[in-house]
Amino acid sequence: MKRQGEGSKKGKRFPPKYKRGIGKVLVLDYYPQGKSLSRKSAEAFNPLAVVISIDQMQFFDIILARGKDIQVSESLNVSELKSTILKINRIGFNELSDSAVDILPEMIKKIVSLTESRFTNFLNNARPLTTQMHQLQLLPGIGNKRLWQIIEARRKKPFEGFIDFTDRTGISDPIGLFSNRILQEIEGGEKYQIFIKKQK
Repeated sequence: MKRQGEGSKKGKRFPPKYKRGIGKVLVLDYYPQGKSLSRKSAEAFNPLAVVISIDQMQFFDIILARGKDIQVSESLNVSELKSTILKINRIGFNELSDSAVDILPEMIKKIVSLTESRFTNFLNNARPLTTQMHQLQLLPGIGNKRLWQIIEARRKKPFEGFIDFTDRTGISDPIGLFSNRILQEIEGGEKYQIFIKKQK
């Protein structure tokens, strides 16, 4: 995965009440001793987890109180960590470490699998964007032929899940289809953002 440009804007910090809004996250990287090079603040020595939220697929640095043991790829519920969290800092894709970028495709596939109903709903309700472009065609590998396979199949009966989708369209690996599109949107440069909100 390529990150465009060098450097990035400072992430946005959120007050403690924002913890409830992030929900569940997956850990992309973890620094048990912190990762600040300057070590100017006391919090620079606290554990820091780099995470992606499952619902919105946004990235955050989470500074934690000492004593919390976290593993990479672990699922956490931010609202349940309560006082363990000292600060939350929203960051961009360009601010991820190489390790976080390397594991990101695997974690995106995990998110798609965990939230299958969201993507099944997209398959059932995707609509034309223009007279020549359909939302379904934003998925890698979906051309006109496969587009009409999907549309004809869902006219008969809405898809019930990924297995049902594959059985009735012959299109394998729907998790891969969605994951690849999400990664494209995260990297930036896509005209249409259907799964990732553009960061301000």
